[in-house]
Amino acid sequence: MTITLDTDSSPRLLPVGKHVRRRGKDLERFLNLWRLALVASMTVAMLLGRLGRARAMPEDVAAEIVLGCLLLFGLALQFYLAWFPWDSRLSLWVVVVDVLAVTAFLIGCVAADRAIVATNSQVFFFLYFFVVVSAGLRGDPMVSRTVAWSVPAGYVCVVLVAVAWRNVNALTQPDPVYGGFRWELQLARVIILAVVTFIISYNVGLGASDRTEARTDPLTGAYNRRFLEEFLNREMARSRRSQQPLSLLMLDLDGFKAFNDEHGHLAGDEVLVSVAQSLRGAVRTSDVVARYGGDEFVVVLPNTPAEAARRVARELRRAVPPPVQLSVGIGCMGDGLQSPGQLFATADAALMRAKQTGSGVSLE
Repeated sequence: MTITLDTDSSPRLLPVGKHVRRRGKDLERFLNLWRLALVASMTVAMLLGRLGRARAMPEDVAAEIVLGCLLLFGLALQFYLAWFPWDSRLSLWVVVVDVLAVTAFLIGCVAADRAIVATNSQVFFFLYFFVVVSAGLRGDPMVSRTVAWSVPAGYVCVVLVAVAWRNVNALTQPDPVYGGFRWELQLARVIILAVVTFIISYNVGLGASDRTEARTDPLTGAYNRRFLEEFLNREMARSRRSQQPLSLLMLDLDGFKAFNDEHGHLAGDEVLVSVAQSLRGAVRTSDVVARYGGDEFVVVLPNTPAEAARRVARELRRAVPPPVQLSVGIGCMGDGLQSPGQLFATADAALMRAKQTGSGVSLE
């Protein structure tokens, strides 16, 4: 059995087809490039707009401070994403920074006694939509849920502060640039934000459900081979960086073909489902149980050395209910095993030896 799994640790932004397994990191870098372009263009436009003015308005100063902070944040994020390992939680923190930056500018305008800018500014209001759209592109349910409540709530907070503190709704003369305060306009803005964020969140939820179905075996509910290979690539890279052990168990059901021939395939399917449930119930939540094909299963054990993997293998053999028994081959990541293909081949060879000798468990 020979398995070849490719991986790419290059910090460059490569074409989409070469980065299926690094989608999160490359997408975040792509979005950050647009963030930098958007912030830079807004900064240039504001500086050019100030050339004909005798003095800067308070909202201009607040905008320049916020845009400058966002620009520094975007540059730091791009550097981090180019040279450091990816952490999926990073997307959530980036979204929080974006929402806080837009809301901070609007609240800053209220504090500078320019509440009408906070409630009527179109440019900074539409920055909320950049946050919403980027959250939808990430496809992370946690990120989309955070945006779904934080963006409308942030703008409602701005409007209420402007009304309660600066009485923006009581202005007698409309601002020459931003006009007057209108409740129907504010209500429409809040409704639009709420509806758009709800649609994005709902769509991301559907996508997450589709991805879950795509990575699981429809019969047993265990992970499928495709997800197994992607997960093993990530875990081996992480283990190399952190110098932590990693073990892989390859399991085969002894006598399963004879059982199928005697009792039929429906009964055999029930056995496979029962075995998968038993395996998932006997390992840690950080471990991965996958159906490799037919009556073969694979269990990936992160942070598990060889002797501990042997104990887990024995426990799994006891956990599987009759009438079938397991044979287990163990492969452990080490100096000579640095690729997923090598790890699979080692575990498969150990499995064949366990079946031939009748020992049940074999460690290569």
